[in-house]
Amino acid sequence: MHEILLYGTVGSSFWDEEYFTAQTVREQLDGLSGPLTIRINSGGGIATEGQAIYTAIKNYPDTVTIVIDGIAASAASLIAMAGDEIVMPLGAIMMIHDPASWYVGGRGTEDDHTAAAKSLAVLANAYAAIYATRAGISKAQAREIMKAETYYDGPTALEAGFATSADDVDEASAPAAFDYRIYPKAPKTLRMASGVTPDRQRDQSVMATMVGTTPPKKGPKMAKDKITGAKPKAQVTTAVEGDEPDMDLEEETTAEVEDETTAVEEDEPEASESEDDPDADDEDEPVAVDGLEALAIIRMCNRRNLKGDVAEGFIARGLTCAQATAELNKKGKDVTKISRAPTARILRDERETRRVAMSTAIAAQIGGTSEVPVIARPFMDMSLVEMAAVCIGHTGPVRTAGQRMQVFMNAAASHTTSDFPSIFQNALNKSLLDRYTIAAPTYREVSKKKNFRDFRPMPLIRTGDFPTLQPVGEGGEIKWGTFGASGETAVLQSYAVGLTVSRQMLINDDIGAIDELLSNYGDSVAMFEERAFYQYALKALLSDGKNIFHADHKNLAAAGSDITTESVSKARAAMRKHKSDGGQNLNITPSILLVGPDMETQAEMFVAAITATSASDVNPFSGKLRVIVTPEIDDTSWYLLSGANPVWTHGFLEGGEAPRLRTEEPFGTQGFAMTLEHDFGVGAVDYRGGFKSPKKA
Repeated sequence: MHEILLYGTVGSSFWDEEYFTAQTVREQLDGLSGPLTIRINSGGGIATEGQAIYTAIKNYPDTVTIVIDGIAASAASLIAMAGDEIVMPLGAIMMIHDPASWYVGGRGTEDDHTAAAKSLAVLANAYAAIYATRAGISKAQAREIMKAETYYDGPTALEAGFATSADDVDEASAPAAFDYRIYPKAPKTLRMASGVTPDRQRDQSVMATMVGTTPPKKGPKMAKDKITGAKPKAQVTTAVEGDEPDMDLEEETTAEVEDETTAVEEDEPEASESEDDPDADDEDEPVAVDGLEALAIIRMCNRRNLKGDVAEGFIARGLTCAQATAELNKKGKDVTKISRAPTARILRDERETRRVAMSTAIAAQIGGTSEVPVIARPFMDMSLVEMAAVCIGHTGPVRTAGQRMQVFMNAAASHTTSDFPSIFQNALNKSLLDRYTIAAPTYREVSKKKNFRDFRPMPLIRTGDFPTLQPVGEGGEIKWGTFGASGETAVLQSYAVGLTVSRQMLINDDIGAIDELLSNYGDSVAMFEERAFYQYALKALLSDGKNIFHADHKNLAAAGSDITTESVSKARAAMRKHKSDGGQNLNITPSILLVGPDMETQAEMFVAAITATSASDVNPFSGKLRVIVTPEIDDTSWYLLSGANPVWTHGFLEGGEAPRLRTEEPFGTQGFAMTLEHDFGVGAVDYRGGFKSPKKA
């Protein structure tokens, strides 16, 4: 049993407290297998880091138990949702809320506020989808919980669906150090347990960083009075609206500011500080290098015709674009001062950030998605060739077809950290997954999913194969039973096909054509599964050498018939009478009526709820059977099936439940060659969960 501790703030340290990042979590997960326990004590942190950590844990191949040792608030509560089991000891706290920021970029115009609101909506909706899935509620209901800034203890989290158990034996630890005063509805006890020194300016920076916006800078410098030489005092009042009257969150800060002369280069960000700035040494907060800063650095270096490794060096050192510009302009030695945070962490996180941002932007362009995470927005207006050019630091024109193709081929040959072929491949995989997920083949409704650990035949246990309980004798002796050896197995099979994003599509930047290609393949894979399943399932032989629907199995009608009360009643009675291997009645209840197109109307009329005028006209099956139609049944036969006791099973290789694209020849002279691969398996479990009426003569 492995255990990981996630203690402190998500993504960064704001008050010299403990913290953890998505990168450190991925490093701890790398190479682990088997059941895993993750213990959380965190007041929250950077929203996008929380999403990344949630995804990393969610993709862990084995069972994950999340234990909230003290508190899981804000982004930490989202991380907790990744657990298969979520345990809250006595006194533990969970808080779910909407992302918020006290700061709006730019000058604070209407457009600035609108853009900030849209960014917050993207984050909130992404979080709401995860909360809704965990609790089994709608996305709108999750948003209401978030907007209310809701606090849960163990029992209330369990009742709401955000926890799987409330441990009333073990007591929770003290909440992690965090300035809980930034949360409007934080209880008094939690605010008093913050364990950090309050700082309004820093609180504004924290809230801005948490939602991925640029933290507010210090107030503007103001010139001394030319007559008296005195420095004017600027009154800055910041008010935060709260729901509790005892929260003293309104403060006034009086700051003396001095004159500052800045030189701004055209089209480039100004240097934030110089060695002559008396406030420079006060700036000791970690530098948060995000996707927007990285893109600004790359473009600034491209305009100066600098090599790509220059931009990468600035990003690796944790510099903002303003600091990098100032260094190039030789405006002072202090502008390159970096944070207390380890630079290696910044480098790895930034590489991953840009890779994810580009992949997300390409997938959004292919799928026509308008709402994307904040980090992907800088790339939404860029074409494929422009993104490839950014990755390799290309500074020349990309106007002609030859220039575009050369950029793609250089991107394929490049060994830069951005690696555009893998970015493009990841985007195509995401788009393919979206199309595949939308498809709804019917076999998933009549079969039980059971994934394969490898490609060896997987033994199956039938209904009733479990030993029957036996009375314990007076001496306390227990009788031992045995599992029935049915001999049924399921087998996983690999499938693949080659496909090409043509040279013409790339040169034309034809996103629409790529979208159509992936849409067709997403649907076709799902339909392939449908055909493969029924071709096997309807003619499957069991280990006794007989068809799954056979007279000897007492689940096949002697002759085909219409779907009537009489014929369905006989089928139901036959299923009810099946016995286990130990001779016990199974009392199997049918719930599905499986038919082909020729019997669809008759099946729907049979299960329709019609008000009867007499007792003899009442349909006893109304509301008890669900009609499922598949074109893979091409005659008048029909099947009565039990959802609780499935006849068949299907599955995928663990960790690979969807089709995947793999690069074969990235951006060659004739396009982008890939293979589409998929692993899919089917097996027959037990004949007792179904009954067949053959086609009518």
